[in-house]
Amino acid sequence: MTTITIAKDEELPKTQFENLSDLQDYLTLYFFDDKKEFSDEFKKDLNQREESLISGKEPGIPWKEVESKMING
Repeated sequence: MTTITIAKDEELPKTQFENLSDLQDYLTLYFFDDKKEFSDEFKKDLNQREESLISGKEPGIPWKEVESKMING
């Protein structure tokens, strides 16, 4: 068993989890539920990235290069 202390004043309804994956899933759903929204700045950035992707103006990185960087660092 591991004890995790959170300094911020945040009360979580659920405090026991089967494993780290269960905790991660719970926190993801807890902090990004319908009550909470992304900031306008973050939404703007996402929209700009989406437009850039759809327009095809930026060629991106070939998968082989990404794979190589992941493997070789």
